Amino acid sequence: MKIFAPVSLAAISAVLVLGATPAFAQAQAAEDVVEGEIIVTANKRNERLQDVAVSVQAVDGETLANQAISSAKDFGVIAPTLNFQAADEARLFNFSIRGIGTESFSVAVEPSVSTIVDGVVYTRVGSVFDGIGDLERVEVLRGPQGTLYGKNTTGGAVNLISRAPELGEVNGYANIGYGNYDRIDLNGGVNLPLGETAALRVAGTYSKADGWFKNVLPGKPDLASVSEYGIRASLLFEPSDGVKFV
Repeated sequence: MKIFAPVSLAAISAVLVLGATPAFAQAQAAEDVVEGEIIVTANKRNERLQDVAVSVQAVDGETLANQAISSAKDFGVIAPTLNFQAADEARLFNFSIRGIGTESFSVAVEPSVSTIVDGVVYTRVGSVFDGIGDLERVEVLRGPQGTLYGKNTTGGAVNLISRAPELGEVNGYANIGYGNYDRIDLNGGVNLPLGETAALRVAGTYSKADGWFKNVLPGKPDLASVSEYGIRASLLFEPSDGVKFV
């Protein structure tokens, strides 16, 4: 014998509203940020670093600039358990976390530490090591992260978040560096408002250096020479509160 209890539409609506309240409160808590706190997206939503139940180390862009970290190869300075793994070619460059990583002579083998740039997973992370710039934050997630980031995160994940455009702000920066073998490093960015509801941000990097071993073959670069550049542009459109396109 089955017994059916009548349920009103008002009761169902009340349950749905009550169920949505915690999520709303959590979103509000993430927005009420105290100056000096770091907001991370390790769980694919904005949260305070101290509220995340994941072993994560986060460093903001200002700290990266103060420590003169201009390449992902130097991320080991900010996260002691993170190591850069070199290879014969850039396509095989990789990270290892807590001694777990992937070393292979084949580009068909995917890494066990995932590298993510603005939400996009780089299965071939060589382009990430060419030069970084205009970063808002770097997050190093230690340990398996397969629940949220997929199968290629046995050792962990390195999450790079670029700076987003800002409404109503005109700002920019430029850095230049010079080193051995006539190495020149340039990077900079500029934020431009486009009216009250849109903004554009453009950033770029450039590096050049002579090699440390002379190549006598005509037209061939010296061994370990550097010549790389990159540019990124992002557009923000925010027509109303709660609606944002980037």
